[in-house]
Amino acid sequence: MATGSYAAFFRKIKYDPHPKQWLYHNSPARFRVPVCGRRFGKSTMAGRDVEPQLFVPKKRFWIVGPTYDLGEKEFRVIWDDLIIGMGLGRDRRLKKAYSRRTGEMFLEFPWQTRIEVRSAQQPQHLVGEALDGLIMSEAAKHSRDTWERLLRPSLSDKRGWATFPTTPEGLNWLYDLWRYGAKPEFGDYEAWRFPSWDNPKVYPGGEFDDEIKMLRATMTQEEFEQEIAALFTSFVGKIFPEWRDDEHIVTHQFNPAWPNYISFDWGFTNPLAAIEFQVSPWDEIHVWREHYKTNTTLETHLQILKSRYQPKDYRLDMCFGDAADPEAAAYVSEHFVQCLALPEAKENWREGIDLMKRFLAPVQVSEADEYGTPLDKPLLTVDPSCTSFIREVNNYRAPDRVGPTKDRNLPEKGHNKDDHGIDALRYALMTIFVLGATHHLSEVYSPPTLSVVDSETLRTPSHENLLTPSRGSTFFTLEGMNF
Repeated sequence: MATGSYAAFFRKIKYDPHPKQWLYHNSPARFRVPVCGRRFGKSTMAGRDVEPQLFVPKKRFWIVGPTYDLGEKEFRVIWDDLIIGMGLGRDRRLKKAYSRRTGEMFLEFPWQTRIEVRSAQQPQHLVGEALDGLIMSEAAKHSRDTWERLLRPSLSDKRGWATFPTTPEGLNWLYDLWRYGAKPEFGDYEAWRFPSWDNPKVYPGGEFDDEIKMLRATMTQEEFEQEIAALFTSFVGKIFPEWRDDEHIVTHQFNPAWPNYISFDWGFTNPLAAIEFQVSPWDEIHVWREHYKTNTTLETHLQILKSRYQPKDYRLDMCFGDAADPEAAAYVSEHFVQCLALPEAKENWREGIDLMKRFLAPVQVSEADEYGTPLDKPLLTVDPSCTSFIREVNNYRAPDRVGPTKDRNLPEKGHNKDDHGIDALRYALMTIFVLGATHHLSEVYSPPTLSVVDSETLRTPSHENLLTPSRGSTFFTLEGMNF
């Protein structure tokens, strides 16, 4: 896009883009997704990219930030270049406002072209306009709903463009958009990952610049990977940094010789999550199937689970669930498979999360390969078909330290959002590996009248080498529960 008159305009405002910024400016894509590290120059790049178009009559552009403050960054670049640098502020025909306090920030030129800042905190102000172009400032902080429901339709009338300058924050909706840039069938999209050191004006030594080396040494790994390296796989506050797609996503074929379980996190408005997993004789957890659905009765959920295609010699040994709804556990026990819902499995969130983290961490499975490199692998893997669960684990985060909690301890919990499958698996692992649920069900359970078993009835001596292979644990089994 930035060829010919664009390049001439950049010279006029004394803007000399560095090489990676030129990749962005020269892209003809209608939707551009630059994911950038701090100090790369994304706000300058996005703001100056739209400036030449402001001299075309009868155009309308928006800069939409998660807040007015975040949307102000690109607007400030445009204001400084045009109103101050080019002296357009002296033209009384030009209407303008620049107030971060009230959020009123706009430029309206005599030729009836207008650019203004809008905030996603005021969704009622994000509808009704036909736009020629849109900057979604700090796009990863926006919601999918803001883009898809409120803003995307505004570009249809004029076939307008959009750009999404941002620092990544996990594998959220922006990651999906970013991946479109790598798919030939989405030719209207182009996407890049620009780490901070791609800006040679700030970091002349590139990745090995002394400042970058200092940042790497003094920041947490999560902070560095998100803020500097512009990686989607990490973000500040990530609860499961152990997770790696290339290590933990593994295709699993059902093994009828291993115990098979389903664990539930009940829901109606929020999705009910049913996570199905097998446990190997070496305490390897293989999540191989998932079920998420909203606005559905428990009876219908069970009908769906029963009617699914089942692999050869399929068996289901037991279910686990959230103790907050013992009636739901009782219903599953009566109409599906016996379901345990122990309060202790739910109450200690931190212990359950630590247990999941131990399963996610790689352990040595052999002495070394032929080159002397130790062979490690995690004890928890997830089949690639379980896309909702994978997304949850990738994005599960601690609450932000903002507002009144900034200078004191935060509660021991994650964001109570998009964690339904995580909660379901947590209940099951706590019941099996911490609460000592290693008896045959018939020793402690009289189906179908009892569904929530007192954990003291189940408690056995603690598992001493919890994650040590070849321990030969005995798990719950229910003979005759084939479907």
